[in-house]
Formats: sequence, C-alpha cells, structure tokens
Amino acid sequence: MVSAALLARCEIWLPDRQGELQAPAQIMMHTVPDAAIVKWSFDKGQVAGAGTDTLPGVPYKILPLTSSGRTLGLLIIEPSNVRHLMIPEQQRLLETFLVLIAGALERLELTRREQLSRLAAEREELRNSLLAALSHDLRTPLTVLFGQAEILMLNLSSEGSRYVHQADELRRQTLSTIRLVNNMLDMARIEADGFRPQTDWIALEEIIGSALKSLEGVVSARHVRLDLPREMILLRADGPLLERVFVNLLENAQKYAGQGAEIGIRAEKRADTLKITVWDNGPGLPAGKENQLFDKFTRGHQESAIPGVGMGLAICRAIVEMHQGEIYAANRPSGGACFTIILPLPPAPALEEPLQEDA
Repeated sequence: MVSAALLARCEIWLPDRQGELQAPAQIMMHTVPDAAIVKWSFDKGQVAGAGTDTLPGVPYKILPLTSSGRTLGLLIIEPSNVRHLMIPEQQRLLETFLVLIAGALERLELTRREQLSRLAAEREELRNSLLAALSHDLRTPLTVLFGQAEILMLNLSSEGSRYVHQADELRRQTLSTIRLVNNMLDMARIEADGFRPQTDWIALEEIIGSALKSLEGVVSARHVRLDLPREMILLRADGPLLERVFVNLLENAQKYAGQGAEIGIRAEKRADTLKITVWDNGPGLPAGKENQLFDKFTRGHQESAIPGVGMGLAICRAIVEMHQGEIYAANRPSGGACFTIILPLPPAPALEEPLQEDA
C-alpha cells in the first residue's frame, strides 16, 4: 500500500535483538542502500539520501521511524521519480505513513516485552514453587538424619570410639545441608506474594550472638573478631530473617577464606543508619563480579569444590532490602572479602527504668 501510494519501492529495516539493523528478507529496491549511511541515519535518528543534505545524490531516501523519542527502524523509499517526494501532498502522505508505521512497531515491541515479562514471571513462579516443594520435602528427613547423627556422635564419644570424628563430620554436613535447604525455602517464601517480615525491636548483639551459636562447629565464635558499639543498638527488624543474613555471610567467609582465616564483624552507628561489615582475610572475591554474587544461583568461584548452589547471598540481599537497607561486596585493600550492610536506624523506644523499692 505504501509503495502504491508513494509511487516508490519501499523497504523497512529493523534492528535485531543485538540492535544491529537488518535488511528485509525480500529486497524490493533496485539500488542497495549504503550500509554506512543507513547506520548513521538509524543511530542519529535523521533523514538521509535524496532531497536531504546528507548523500543527496542517491536515488533513495532514508527516513527514521521514531516513536516516544526512540528510533524503532527505518523506512527506505526509492521513488520512480525523485521529484515526486518534493510535492507537498506526497510529503504529508509520507509523514502520515511514518507515524502509522512507527506506532505499529511500538505496539509490537510493547506486546513482545509484555510476553517476555509474563513468560519470565511464569518461569520464576514455577521455579519458586519447585524449590519450595523440594525444600519442604527434604527438610523433615534431613532433620531426622541430623538428630540421629548427633545421637550417634554422643554414643560413640561416651564409648571412646575412634569413629567419633566421622560421626561429627556426618552431623556437621547434615546441618550444612539443612541450612542450604532452608535458604531455598526462605527465598521461595520471601518472593511469594503477600510475604511481610515480622518486625520487632531487637538488639544487634542478640542477632549476631544467635547467628554465631547456630554456626557452632562451623565457625568458632572465638575466631570471630567483634567490633561493636558499647551502647545497645536496637533495630526494628525480623530477628530470624536478619540472623539468616549473618549466618550466610559468616558461613561463606569460613568456606571461601578457609578454616585458619580471620573473620570479623564491625558495626558503626551513624546519624540514622547502622553500617555493619563482615570481613575476612581470605583470597577475596573475583574481580569485576562483586555485584553479580547477589544474583540467584551465582557462585563466586564456578569451578570450586566448595558445596553450595549460590542462594545464600541472594537471600541476604532480599532480606536486607526488605528492611529498607542495602548490601554490597568489595575486596579489602589488605586482602580478603568485605560485605557491607547499611540498615536504617529509627529512634529506639525509651527503656523503662527499674522500679526502686521504698527505703
């Protein structure tokens, strides 16, 4: 229809998914457009060719198809007579076609994006459902296995058996697997619609202490350097969820830095925020991948023999952001990894003074 109305051969060039312009499968024009000027017109969003100041001697005209400030493609026309393009009626007709084609392309693009977004959401929902179901089915037998391993270790220890170490290793590995399963279950729960953290006032020292206690046998509290403010720091937080953040960070530090590495937690109170740093003096993080570590199923060292599925840091970010905070990773100048958490610090409630007995 466009060709008949404009008395010209027409082609529409569109970019592929990499943004590179592609010629139509069916070539309509006698003259092959210059690739350089076609790219220039698309990148700049400006007309070129016949009747313009850019390459006016060619027998075709390149017109950008723009909508909402974006160039969606190009309409290239090769008229039977270039002078036809100078007729006012033809120019108005051409402008109308440009608007209609650009509008249609924009609608197609929006439809494609909506479809991709919907498919991505459906895939994510399915994956979360599978993770939740798998984690739920695994947690009960793993808990039973952990209890039996603990009983076995205690019995062997009381008998002075030489297999106590193996029983303890079985217990520790089972506990590590339970934490991994809990991570997957928590991530599915956090990403479920309608999930809200159960916040209350809780002391920072209590959260860190609970995390260290849950890691007994994995991370020794004696080997973790604590640098916390002298005053009590109260956070408005979901205690168990925030505890999970420290458990994951400390367990990661132990895994990747090694048993003999130094691990530390430092907290610094600011005006209305709390800065918490979990650091180690291990080999550090892969350069340039610090931000990617917080993506689901992403691990710092892909070929590492260290167990894990890459969920721990993703859960840390989800929990911290749920508390209106932020978390980021970096390498320490002196060596090792450093994870920094920034949490809001609202005014804490006044502590009730103890009643004094009458003298």
